[in-house]
Amino acid sequence: MRTPTTTLLLLSLALPLGCTEYDIYREPEKEDDPVVDSEPPEEDPVLEPDIEVSPKTLTFGSLPKDCTSEAQEVVISNVGDATLNVSELAFDGSGTSNFALDGTVTALEPGESATVLVTFTPLAAKTFSVKLVATSDDPDEPTSSVKAEGTGAEDATYEEAFEQSAFESVDVLWIVDNSGSMSAAVGQVKSNFQSFMTEFSKLNLDYQLGVVTTDMTNPTESGRLQGADGVTYVTPTTPDAENVFAEMIDQGIMGSGDEKGLAAARAALTDPLLTGHNVGFLREDAALAVIVVTDEDDSSPFGAADFSTWLLGLKADPSRVSFSGITGPDPLGCSEWVGPDLITAVAGTKYNQAVTLTGGIQQSICSSTFDDALQYLSLTAVGMEYRFPLTQVPSNIGAMFVSVDGVEVDYYDGSNGWTYEPSDNHLVFHGETIPPPESDISVSYPVASECPS
Repeated sequence: MRTPTTTLLLLSLALPLGCTEYDIYREPEKEDDPVVDSEPPEEDPVLEPDIEVSPKTLTFGSLPKDCTSEAQEVVISNVGDATLNVSELAFDGSGTSNFALDGTVTALEPGESATVLVTFTPLAAKTFSVKLVATSDDPDEPTSSVKAEGTGAEDATYEEAFEQSAFESVDVLWIVDNSGSMSAAVGQVKSNFQSFMTEFSKLNLDYQLGVVTTDMTNPTESGRLQGADGVTYVTPTTPDAENVFAEMIDQGIMGSGDEKGLAAARAALTDPLLTGHNVGFLREDAALAVIVVTDEDDSSPFGAADFSTWLLGLKADPSRVSFSGITGPDPLGCSEWVGPDLITAVAGTKYNQAVTLTGGIQQSICSSTFDDALQYLSLTAVGMEYRFPLTQVPSNIGAMFVSVDGVEVDYYDGSNGWTYEPSDNHLVFHGETIPPPESDISVSYPVASECPS
């Protein structure tokens, strides 16, 4: 339809001269064209799951081998608007056996989260790095991962040092069982006594060696020093000292079968014998060592504790006193062929208790290596050590390093060297490698680090 035209008629007015007459015309207005919407209609939204894993990295730091870390959390969340299905949650990479996972995740509804725990247990001294991978039906991120890293620490190296010491002078009282059963054992002592005297000779000691028997019924014995070749006890100035002492040691087998070695020692070192027949043997400034050789236990009328208290009280410094024994070991004694002789002994329980209470050593009377036993007894008598207690427990004996005065000592070859005694955690020297007086002993060894509590 055509739109009518509107005409505006302006009347001519009387205007001043010189003015011009104007016609004013205005186009008729048109109606607005209708607005057409060009956007397509909205479709229904697509619902999808959306996985989110945090944190992205787990750092366990350094941890001793075979120790388990504290657990660290991994949170798996569904931040989408459809159910998230997790088909697998597992470690991937080299060293997965060093990590452990506690917890599972299978399905998470929108807005839900689940927490799993990860621990680290290093099985070797190295760094391990793996990924914890979550596989799901998230269309944009079918796999999500968390990096897990930790290091197994090397065993620490422990170093310690010892100094060998020795007394300058020592009085050694031997108590020899002279009962009928002792012929084979006394022969052992006599034939191997060279080992004992050798140590004393090497050390240039000021020593005195005396012998009493276990017989307390015979008045000529009963704590009296049994001399030989006109001397009551042997000193470094005694002519042919080794042979004289060997004669003293051989007390025969005619003594009483009621052995009282502790009572004999007590009688020998107290009045009236101390200031009578045995005068001069016990010196105030010398260390004191008492050694018993017997195949029986003691039958003295007092116990090991009372005896040990008395013995240690003879010196102002109890560390300068010891009681040692070549006896039958606890609890059953021993029986062994030593060369052509069968040596049999009951457990020397009371003697062995005195050994422990005074810091001496016990050696088996049935030992086939009697010379070693006598060597160790000589060292103990003069205050030297051949066994050194370690502060820590070595984790690898093959990595131990031992030196004396800066010179490496090899592992035991059957005669010389060092060994490790795990039963009481001691370093033990043997033969010619036993450190001399005033020497410095150094040892280093790996120790397993303690797991953090």
